[in-house]
Amino acid sequence: MPMIPEQIANITTEWLNEVLATNPAVGRIANFRAERLGEGVGILGELARLHLTYAPGESGPATMIAKCQSPAPENRFLGEVMGFYLREVNFYKEVATSLDIRVPLPYHADSGANGLPFILLIEEIVGARCPDQITGITIDETRRIIDVIAQLHVRFWDSPDLETMTWLPPMNNPLYKSGRDMALARLPEFKQKFADRVSPEFMDVIERACNEYPNLLDHLAALDHLTFTHTDCRAENYLFGGSAGTDTVTMIDFQLSTRHMGPWDVANLVTGSLSPEVRRTCEMDLLRHYYDRVVALGVKNYSFERCYLDYKRSLLQLCTAQVITSDLQGGNERGTILLENLHIRPVLAAEEHGVGELLDEFC
Repeated sequence: MPMIPEQIANITTEWLNEVLATNPAVGRIANFRAERLGEGVGILGELARLHLTYAPGESGPATMIAKCQSPAPENRFLGEVMGFYLREVNFYKEVATSLDIRVPLPYHADSGANGLPFILLIEEIVGARCPDQITGITIDETRRIIDVIAQLHVRFWDSPDLETMTWLPPMNNPLYKSGRDMALARLPEFKQKFADRVSPEFMDVIERACNEYPNLLDHLAALDHLTFTHTDCRAENYLFGGSAGTDTVTMIDFQLSTRHMGPWDVANLVTGSLSPEVRRTCEMDLLRHYYDRVVALGVKNYSFERCYLDYKRSLLQLCTAQVITSDLQGGNERGTILLENLHIRPVLAAEEHGVGELLDEFC
């Protein structure tokens, strides 16, 4: 079996030729150059663009994207224990080429038994525009992403295929339920950090949700109308245009994918990738747009009232999720700002929607 590089620096020409030998889209490589990608991106993984030079008479893509584990120990630990790395590898092995939506084509995907080390070699969507998570996206861009999300959700909505993907966990898997202890350990620092932006009353709601997190996850996993959720549904995980097509939106990064409620992805996107000021002007219209799309694509026996309830349930869960991940390291100033926005924006939305009233559903 080929070795699995633990970092981009471990990738060699010989290794590339070994793992790509049976891929008809890629010829024999003479040499390559690795270009590290992006500041403050790839929080759970190390990313690089590989510039490929082929042997005489050989051809293939000029570049591909390589992804492996994060160099930050805290981020790497989270990726392993939560199954994030294993999940994305299996997505590219089993699901990526069977979807109607656009995702990068996989060239090679492999990991250790527990997800570490792991390596992905995937198509680069050349010339695509990646939105800036910090400044946020436009309302039109949000609608276009929601159209892609809706297609993914309808493909797996209440589908028995979900049960066959053993690597795709339900939300109440043991690792996620163990997040209760992590949340409670990090809650004091979270409260201190965001005390000027979240009311004391809602901090009490968050604390109660953290304490009851396993019960919340059991409650949500027992609901009907579950599907394959992207789960890490934020602006920087969607690429606009480029080599995939001028009007195409490409979905990337499947480390966090789960079996869950469709509105979870909408809540992640709308609350995390729009500034709070913009979100407040369009939030319910965007949720209605999602609902209309999934119904038009074939979802039945699902009311808008239920959709909004699932959206609020998602916001309540997001409160605890933000506490759990609040000690992730951004790696640089931009990454730190990115994480702070990801942590606080959904919490602000949750408070505005009064999600504390849902605690009695499972407490």
